[in-house]
Amino acid sequence: MYRRKVQKTGGSTYFVTLPKAWAESVGIEPGVVVTLMPNDAGTLLLVPESLSRVNRCRIELEEWDFDRFQREIISRYIVGYDIIEIHRDRIRPEQRRMMREIAQGLVGLEIFDETQEAVLLQAMVNVRDFPVERTLTRIFDITHAMLNDAVSAFCAHDEELARDVLERDGDIDRLVLLVARQFSLLLRDLLLEEDVGLSRLEFLHYHTVADQLERVADHAGKISEATLALGAAVHKPVGKEIEERARDAVSVLGRAVQAFENRNMDLANQVLKEKEHAEQLFQVTRRTAAERQPEAAPSISIVIDSLLRIREYAFNIAETALDAPTMENVQGSAG
Repeated sequence: MYRRKVQKTGGSTYFVTLPKAWAESVGIEPGVVVTLMPNDAGTLLLVPESLSRVNRCRIELEEWDFDRFQREIISRYIVGYDIIEIHRDRIRPEQRRMMREIAQGLVGLEIFDETQEAVLLQAMVNVRDFPVERTLTRIFDITHAMLNDAVSAFCAHDEELARDVLERDGDIDRLVLLVARQFSLLLRDLLLEEDVGLSRLEFLHYHTVADQLERVADHAGKISEATLALGAAVHKPVGKEIEERARDAVSVLGRAVQAFENRNMDLANQVLKEKEHAEQLFQVTRRTAAERQPEAAPSISIVIDSLLRIREYAFNIAETALDAPTMENVQGSAG
């Protein structure tokens, strides 16, 4: 931390000096233009133009399996690096194939250049091109369809549809990682707030809701895996019980997301009222199913547990809908 005394010159202009070591490290010299950005908290951010030219990182490639390699790249992508350099004395063909597969799973990440010793990945995605409101709507649409199809596949023992649901999970992951990257960029560069049209605090709410929807999609995947584990279709009465519980969970989730998108506090409170006694209904369904079709009890239990968890994620989204207007009010009063 640096401390400077504010001085006055010309009778009306205030000024402070910049620490020389810091200024030189970020390329500031006499005549260079810097951006000064005030925010609602009353602070003033000084941004050197040179910062936008150093947004790159380097990875020294080792003998990693696919999962480790994927974590290394995704972590840099989320942090917000525009260029990810991957180096090794000689990059093997199978490592290049892994790189391409990982890049295809991330929105806007492309192989820009490659040699025997290096590969440059560049994030071509622009924050302005992917408004988070639209991305969140897309995440919900895919998740909603996955959940409905997963339950239908389970009740009808449709293994083909169950596998299709599992394949769609990658689409959710790509979009949620994009939101995480955008949020990291906002934290690093406050100038983006004007381009995005949302403050960091507002964007945090979208990031939170996207994360909850990703977990819902994961449970749609679990229901699909339970379908593949079934030896035969569930009995019709059992299927009807499960479908009824699923309609309840899907309804709660849809209304929670609607409450967030419209900042509808009344609707959010209505959703949260449904916490009461909901689990009892699901437990009745679990016991009924176990009695009527004991051989399918493990798979049915997985489905019921997932539907209960989905309701909890919906309640979390409703809570976020209540918090979002509150934070906007705080920002307004601070300004």
